Amino acid sequence: MVQKGFDRCVLFLFNSAVIMFKMQKLLLIDTFNFLHRAYHALPLSFRDKKGEPINAVYGVAAMVINVLGTVKPDYAIAALDGEKPTFRVENFTAYKAHRAPMEDNLASQIPKVFEVLEGFGIKPILADGYEADDIIGTMATRFSNDDCQVIIVSNDHDMWQLINKNVIVMSPTTNGKAEWIGAEEVVKRMGFNSNQIPDYKGLRGDPSDNIPGVRGVGEKIAKQLIEDYGSVENIYRNIENVTPVSLREKLLNNAEEAVMSKNLATIDNDCPITIDLNECRYQGFETTEVKEILEKFNFKSLQKRLGLEVESDTAPAVPDNQLPLL
Repeated sequence: MVQKGFDRCVLFLFNSAVIMFKMQKLLLIDTFNFLHRAYHALPLSFRDKKGEPINAVYGVAAMVINVLGTVKPDYAIAALDGEKPTFRVENFTAYKAHRAPMEDNLASQIPKVFEVLEGFGIKPILADGYEADDIIGTMATRFSNDDCQVIIVSNDHDMWQLINKNVIVMSPTTNGKAEWIGAEEVVKRMGFNSNQIPDYKGLRGDPSDNIPGVRGVGEKIAKQLIEDYGSVENIYRNIENVTPVSLREKLLNNAEEAVMSKNLATIDNDCPITIDLNECRYQGFETTEVKEILEKFNFKSLQKRLGLEVESDTAPAVPDNQLPLL
């Protein structure tokens, strides 16, 4: 009897190991999130041999190297914002309208970032009229299952609404490390489930994206309403039960804003993208090509990190210890 129990235990552990071994990983990179983060984290004095700014390029390159080494993905995608205005702007012209236009010193680095991504063998994907968030949401929804875990690399909390048992967020911290955000972490920090984040923003709003929410409803009240009713729609189905009366009146006076704000905060998981997962298979990178790119931008420290030979050069190398990314 004891032997049979032991055999069952061994079989269970073996099957679990096989499942874990077979589970593949899809890496989804929030590219512009790191582009902006690196640009503001590093000084513009970081320049290439031509004197052009490369601080954001360096930041993205460092992030890519660290993430690839940590995750070791089977598939990899770099999500990008489309060039044309998104459907959110069409529905609400004030969406992100308070944000300043991209600085020329940052815009000039975008083609170089694409060069880095291509060199490392990461497939870029965009769709006009959609944000990178929507690309990530679509890919995560389409390809996450019990055989494929999706790992989203971003420090944008909007991505948390995509988290489920097969989708996790890898978020950089200021001390150079990364934290992993799963379903349990969302509940601990937010007080509700990941799929209720759009409802929370529908009530609370989001100043960073210029999403209005319900005027007069703050964080505490928004969380309590979600706990009591679950969603924006269910709040209005039961509006006669909402107390105190002053809160009910705020909700009634801002009903259109609440629904619109939730829609603005909801990531579109059905972008018009026709792509097969095999097209995004990550097969590693060509050492010679990556070495040429890193030498071109004088990223000696990144060459050393990859174990690549560094040629002597009188030009100052970009230091590796000034970027708090992963």
